[in-house]
Amino acid sequence: MDQQARRIKREEARQARHIHGGLLKFWVALLGIKLSRLRIPSRRLRLLVYRNVFGKKYPPGLNEQEVEKSLAEYPSLNAVFTRGIKPEFRPISAGTPQVLSPCDGTIQDVGRIEQGRLLTVKGIEYSLDTLLRFTDTTSFEGGHYAIVFLSPIDCHRVFSPQDGHLEEVIHVPGFRLLVHPTSQRPEYPPYSLNERMVFRLSTSLGPCVFVMVAGWGVGNITLPAVPNFQPGSKQALRKVWAPPAPVRRGEWVATFELGSTVVLLAPPAANVCSLIHPNQKVLYGQPLFTYPG
Repeated sequence: MDQQARRIKREEARQARHIHGGLLKFWVALLGIKLSRLRIPSRRLRLLVYRNVFGKKYPPGLNEQEVEKSLAEYPSLNAVFTRGIKPEFRPISAGTPQVLSPCDGTIQDVGRIEQGRLLTVKGIEYSLDTLLRFTDTTSFEGGHYAIVFLSPIDCHRVFSPQDGHLEEVIHVPGFRLLVHPTSQRPEYPPYSLNERMVFRLSTSLGPCVFVMVAGWGVGNITLPAVPNFQPGSKQALRKVWAPPAPVRRGEWVATFELGSTVVLLAPPAANVCSLIHPNQKVLYGQPLFTYPG
């Protein structure tokens, strides 16, 4: 490991200790992550754990009405994180010239891509080349972006933002700096440094990309259609669909095993209307941008 990588790893550890309030609580949180896949033996104990973890630490807690199964049926914390939602709670509009939210979460930033750059919290500037890596970015100049932060109580599945075809997914190795908006630092830009998955789609509105950015404690991004595509954090890997795989808007494409951030890049066009603003809560399938019909 070179000197710069060691410096980023030290910062990664410092951020994790800070957000958890010290070394002891950091180790407790780390243990919780390690045990999140452990099966909880009884239904009563599951309800007690889930309602305590999500309700007390992340009020108002989970909306149990929208979860596709009873909470007691989920065998582990990881199963709750990766839960599905009843379709009636996430209606998907059909045939509209809109780019939809790929996930539940809170809008961290929204804007226009200018000179290959986008801005996010605290004025941290990112170039498309550093964000996407190994991807041609020229078709997104003048396009639009939205950054969605997922909290632990959000559904951790990620969905297609439009009807189209999935062309490729690229795993970019990296670090696990905090993606929490209040913890980001300009000298350690997480969307450039962190491990991430880049999904490239073609749609009737133009090319579309969404990037799943891993954060602290998030080390496993899975694809339900390609369960064996699980590269290690140090391994760059590309999965290409030939021919491209058809996807419908609102179709489940990938899953965060814990929470993190999705960066959505929408194609350029004249008279695009943005329907969102920073700090707004959004649900997957909710329209973010409307394009001329």
